[in-house]
Amino acid sequence: MTRFGITMPSRTASMDRFAEYARWADEAGFDSVWDYELYRNPFTLLAGAAPATSRIALATGLAAAFSRSPFEMANAAADIDELSHGRMLLGLGAGVGEFLTAFHNTDSTRVVARMREYIDVLRLSWQYLHHGEAPAYSGLHYRFIPPPINPWGVRDLPRDRIPVYLAAMKPALMQLCGETADGWLGYLATPQFADEQLRPNIAIGAQRAGRDPAEIELACEVITSVHADRAEAYRRARIHVGFYVIHPMSDPVVHAHGLAEEQNAIRMALMSGGFAALEGTPDALVEAFSITGTPDEAREKLAPWESAFDHVIFHTPYVPPLTAAESEDSYRAIVTALGETTRPRRSLSAV
Repeated sequence: MTRFGITMPSRTASMDRFAEYARWADEAGFDSVWDYELYRNPFTLLAGAAPATSRIALATGLAAAFSRSPFEMANAAADIDELSHGRMLLGLGAGVGEFLTAFHNTDSTRVVARMREYIDVLRLSWQYLHHGEAPAYSGLHYRFIPPPINPWGVRDLPRDRIPVYLAAMKPALMQLCGETADGWLGYLATPQFADEQLRPNIAIGAQRAGRDPAEIELACEVITSVHADRAEAYRRARIHVGFYVIHPMSDPVVHAHGLAEEQNAIRMALMSGGFAALEGTPDALVEAFSITGTPDEAREKLAPWESAFDHVIFHTPYVPPLTAAESEDSYRAIVTALGETTRPRRSLSAV
């Protein structure tokens, strides 16, 4: 059965809002609530959300790997797992290439080889933290050499291993996901993309590792814009879809849908008109890459994604020039409209 999650608007909301956002999603019956890394530490946001929730999974969508050591990442994820009594999901990606170069003194080169080793060392780190010992590891990019004496003891972790969801939009990373990850995490993907590119590559990687592809949960962040005013729902969706579509990382899925001309049009408009040009994102892009409309329309449009993915994550519009108030309103609308559709309705205090 499909699971449903939602992303909290993590770019501009006040830091004290995230506990309440997570509580809304928990009370509405969503299976997961996600944040993302953009000038804020995603683990800090989830640490605030953990005490305000009781059953919902707390997930990073995503946390940047190449700006952290695997041991540091393992500790941060373990903190959230401890605070939430075993509800952490670690959405993991290389990180935004421009940020890695500008701010973190590293880059996004050799992604597949580095990520393979990173996940290996991440899991060895949890083993060491929990049991006080783990085998040494020496790779081309990462090493793990436990000291001969451990004077600090162990951490009392809720479980030996936290699920790792690997962000992957290109074939080689998808195959790595099939080899080693617990789940796949994507954005701007579609049911067509899942059938034509995602599942075949997951299967290739799973076969290499002797795994059943069904073991890997496919989790997709789907831009979702819901509003009683249909025109406002589409305005917010145009901004968010356009912002995502212009990035080169989106090229594979855009080209798979034959929408490169529309993509180039919005890129050119952005160069001449700035972010305001995003409101002119063609409807063909919005319809292909989002669930947008009135509450009734959104509920109707959900079905293809529900059939294509194991875990559908409603991605709240948040990019500039959208304001914090608009993003919170969008989040509230998703919780209200789709919480009651995807499972039996629960009471929603303060929503």
